[in-house]
Amino acid sequence: MRGRKTISIERQVRIDAGLLVLAGTSLGWWVNPGFFILAAFVGAGLVFAGITDICGLAIVLAKAPWNRSGKQLCAGSS
Repeated sequence: MRGRKTISIERQVRIDAGLLVLAGTSLGWWVNPGFFILAAFVGAGLVFAGITDICGLAIVLAKAPWNRSGKQLCAGSS
């Protein structure tokens, strides 16, 4: 893939985790305090990932279509 820049999985995790925390706290503040649970869940996931070196968000992001090579995407097609 020439000329196409990809973002590393680690960087995608940091971006997504930050956005989820921001969304959870913003929605918790302005809409319903129940949304603070989202921010707490992401925080707990980051602690778990730091302790065990297993990141669930990275595993999910690695399976996303934009993180697969063209060969992997076409492997199941006829």
